[in-house]
Amino acid sequence: MERLVTQSSRLYSLPDVYLKVKHIIDDPDSEIRQLGDALMTDPSLSTRLLTIANSAFYGLCNKVDTITRAVQIIGFKQIHNLVVATSITHAFQGLCSETVNIEKFWMASVERALVARALAEWKCFPEAERMFVGGLLLDVGHLVMYEHVPELAQEAIDCAEAQSKPLHAVETELFGFSAAELGASLATHWQLPGNLASQILYQDDPSLAPNKIEAAIAHVAKQLAGTVPEPEAAGEVFDTLSVDVKETLGLSKEDCEDILMTALNGLSETLELIIP
Repeated sequence: MERLVTQSSRLYSLPDVYLKVKHIIDDPDSEIRQLGDALMTDPSLSTRLLTIANSAFYGLCNKVDTITRAVQIIGFKQIHNLVVATSITHAFQGLCSETVNIEKFWMASVERALVARALAEWKCFPEAERMFVGGLLLDVGHLVMYEHVPELAQEAIDCAEAQSKPLHAVETELFGFSAAELGASLATHWQLPGNLASQILYQDDPSLAPNKIEAAIAHVAKQLAGTVPEPEAAGEVFDTLSVDVKETLGLSKEDCEDILMTALNGLSETLELIIP
């Protein structure tokens, strides 16, 4: 796994501006101007951030025409989340794989992200946008597998289907690690916040996570997003959830259906904003 992580972190590195942004945000004495100046060193990223800030994604009443203004309105944490989301999708831009349709991969990732955010908002979780980013990155480990070890990745998929086993369990049997573990390690190499790596790592078994609410949100988002475009199937997903997950989030079958419908409302526009 370490070989894959090292190779991938070199090939799909985040832009230098991300580390600048992270350093500024981590400094309690930093100022809005400093963050704005750092973002403006990457014109492409600045353009994407302004486009997102002025979209229905945030629903702001007044037009945001400068990066500094975007930082003022959206805030440091959400700017960080946007930088992570856009940087990672663009880092993988141009990736080709015979194992998976890349456009469909990112579509499914955005669906998970939207469901994670909708679920977090329903739960009144204080950092719903961070859950969006976590949802977007849940399957990044598979993307690395599809690119670098496509035959092994396909073997795991085939075995899971033939044996009716969870894919992550089959991956662990075959490789000694799952795509979730690979994705979490890659997130750590990218110096992403530890809670994002944790969401990725515990998506298949949230009962093991140090923060069970975050992991449960990621787990349910992964399951619910798999029902798109058939929201009526949300009830069936609810029936498959563990009692522990249901109790952690306080979910009902009707809640699952409502959360999925809320998430789907922003799907089309978010796809245009996020997918490279």
